[in-house]
Amino acid sequence: MGELLDKFERASKGTVQSLGFGAAAKREKVAPILLLGIAAGGDEASVKLAVDAGIDALIVAGGKGVKGVKGVKKADIAKSVKEAKGLTVGVSQDEATEKDAAGADFQLFSALSTPIGALGGEERTNLMRVDLDLEDSLLHTLDYLPVDVFLVSLADAGKLTVSQLMRLARVRGVTTRWLLVHLAILPTKKELEQLREAGISGVVVDLAGRTVDELKGCVATLLELPHELPERNKHKRVAMLPSAGLQQAAPARRPEPEPDPDDDDWDDD
Repeated sequence: MGELLDKFERASKGTVQSLGFGAAAKREKVAPILLLGIAAGGDEASVKLAVDAGIDALIVAGGKGVKGVKGVKKADIAKSVKEAKGLTVGVSQDEATEKDAAGADFQLFSALSTPIGALGGEERTNLMRVDLDLEDSLLHTLDYLPVDVFLVSLADAGKLTVSQLMRLARVRGVTTRWLLVHLAILPTKKELEQLREAGISGVVVDLAGRTVDELKGCVATLLELPHELPERNKHKRVAMLPSAGLQQAAPARRPEPEPDPDDDDWDDD
């Protein structure tokens, strides 16, 4: 299991990381939602910001997904991955590639024209951007793809609305995989609570223009979120648990017919 997937697992279970042994061991609190930052390859300031703020993961972009990102060289992407010491790092490009970037834990892609051979085997962690307006017939095929995490973007919205929450729910309702949302804002505690209840496992924000204090403040807010869902939402928990792989649900068994009381008389004839 990759580093990012391991973080999702720990966050979903509300587990903590023990440091040391015995009674003196310290315990680290884990937030139920991860915070990921996205930066263009070669943006040294943003990479340093991610390291200093201690966010959960960094996405180094070489394609769509970050304003103004185009024509990023592979050398710049590789350099940014290397500079993100101590962080879980992934690479974002329009199409997935068969060869992993050195030091990257995962890859994020968006193009439906991506060759399926580029998605690799079980050892590779794949993230895929999903268009919120994707037609229903394709949306219902998501769980059949060799993808571990889906990402939807609200990066063009200045605030979160009920309409956007409904659009997120449309995707959440058809997949059991981890779901990320790319936001243009750093959400408030109340907004994070709503995203948590909607089944969002991680928030992605652009790092350019942010400050360390802003990001650390968001990390602190995430740690304040409860792992337990409100009572009214507990019935949704099963639908929000990601599956371990491409598993199809077993077909429902037809119930056995109830015996007819009159059938007991057949042996007496």
